[in-house]
Amino acid sequence: MASFIRNVAFDSPDPFALAEFWSGVVGHPVHPECAPGDEEVVIEPPGGPRLFFQAVPEPKVVKNRVHVCLQPAEGGRDAEVDRLLGLGATLAADRRRPDGTGWVVLHDPHGNEFCVTGRG
Repeated sequence: MASFIRNVAFDSPDPFALAEFWSGVVGHPVHPECAPGDEEVVIEPPGGPRLFFQAVPEPKVVKNRVHVCLQPAEGGRDAEVDRLLGLGATLAADRRRPDGTGWVVLHDPHGNEFCVTGRG
């Protein structure tokens, strides 16, 4: 027997606002039954685990031990990073290697780390 990943969960003081950011990241809408002020909000991309946003009262204080790594569906890493910065992400670190490979670490609007890798 094995398990499958049902959710990738995000703690947030404002789940709907954070879900709207991630909706832009993954190109799928927030579930139509979710609304501002909800304690739980979801995005259900077809073929992938759903993104689950839950209200918590405390702020984030340390680095995430688990995070999402993204790979652009088209275009390059740098173009995708620029797009995500335009959505409201902030740059944490560029881990570019001398050969041009590597990844970029970003923060979502509520401080959660995530990475963008190259294609390949």
